[in-house]
Amino acid sequence: GTSIKMATLPLDVQGLLRDLPADVPAWQEMPGNSVIGHVHLRVGNPVLAEEWWNSEFGLDTVHRLTGSAVFLSSGGYHHHIGANSWASRGAGLREEGRAGLAWVEMQSSPDRAGVERRDPWGTVIRTVPTKN
Repeated sequence: GTSIKMATLPLDVQGLLRDLPADVPAWQEMPGNSVIGHVHLRVGNPVLAEEWWNSEFGLDTVHRLTGSAVFLSSGGYHHHIGANSWASRGAGLREEGRAGLAWVEMQSSPDRAGVERRDPWGTVIRTVPTKN
């Protein structure tokens, strides 16, 4: 496969805030029907995560950071899913009631929509029909 070089750089929050027009209202909540291009998941083992996403959703491996992260996508995109163990190496199934991302929805063709799977760390992955 093709290897894409990626960097992990800190987000310049102050720079982003300086670029906002003065009349932009303060954050209240994520607008309904928002779409996020990709998501990063905390996992205990990136190799297991890669195998799971490859087999359960047919995602392609785009890039690996040896032993710490894997980036996956479909259609040759930069990445839709990032799975890293930077703060969770060796973690197992998340305990009930523990803070963390509970679910992710992914758009899919109608014939593949309506599926719900749970990754090895307890995150629920749902497929919903692609919105036109």
